[in-house]
Amino acid sequence: MSSSSGPDRPRHRFFDRFTEPIAELAREKIENAEDRVREAVQAEIDAVGASVRRRAVEIRPSAIAFAAALLLTVFGLGLFTTAAVLGLSHVLEPWLSALLVGAALILVAGGLAAWGRNHLPEPTPMSVVRAREPVHPAGEQVHPWAD
Repeated sequence: MSSSSGPDRPRHRFFDRFTEPIAELAREKIENAEDRVREAVQAEIDAVGASVRRRAVEIRPSAIAFAAALLLTVFGLGLFTTAAVLGLSHVLEPWLSALLVGAALILVAGGLAAWGRNHLPEPTPMSVVRAREPVHPAGEQVHPWAD
């Protein structure tokens, strides 16, 4: 009652003996290509990582120096602000001199922010960005039907 080609075994066809070796060869070639691409991508990632690490080690002393300069500049500006408040406190009440210096600093900061905002580049619409994308010179020859 059970047939020779039950549901457990796949049914063999006549051309399977010709196509199976070809399919196996194609599968091996594809696996080899996948392995080579994976190795090439990993090698590229490793090279970029090594380059970034090497560059980070090279610029580390400069970054530390700039950070120290920034910190000292902030402290210096704080001392200048304190000196301005103390200088005005000889003419006005101390709280009023601190209020005036603080207001002046906020006005200067607002002016700098407005100036910076006016000098930002104009945002580019996506349609303009797409129009600037480089077109492959052989694009029409290779894919004449593509838009």
